[in-house]
Amino acid sequence: MINSLSIDLLIRIKNAYKAGKKEISTPLSKFCQNICEILKKHQYITSYSVDKDNRLLIINLKYTNQCPAVNDVKIFSKPGRRYYSKTSTIPWGKVNNSLIIISTSSGLLSQREAVKKNFGGELIAEIY
Repeated sequence: MINSLSIDLLIRIKNAYKAGKKEISTPLSKFCQNICEILKKHQYITSYSVDKDNRLLIINLKYTNQCPAVNDVKIFSKPGRRYYSKTSTIPWGKVNNSLIIISTSSGLLSQREAVKKNFGGELIAEIY
């Protein structure tokens, strides 16, 4: 049973990179589609498409010289424990090019966009 589609999406992406897959599919939701948009914007995936007939999100993974774009994923908020942060206390991640996805009142943002727009919110995950 899937408790959270967004956590399932991120773990599927991580596992697919570790297995060397080029494409994965996952259940469709608007929140997962927004996560994919951020991942595409920050070049962690090449593209994604929506299969409305089967209600699937099909994601094409990105490799540079056979090296995966995602090495690991750290989940902050889980269904039993939500993790919120103010603008001043948003973490910057393990490495310089890591991406932290934050759910704010104006939608999903990266940590850099959230600090620039002065938004806090629920920390979803860190991708590096």
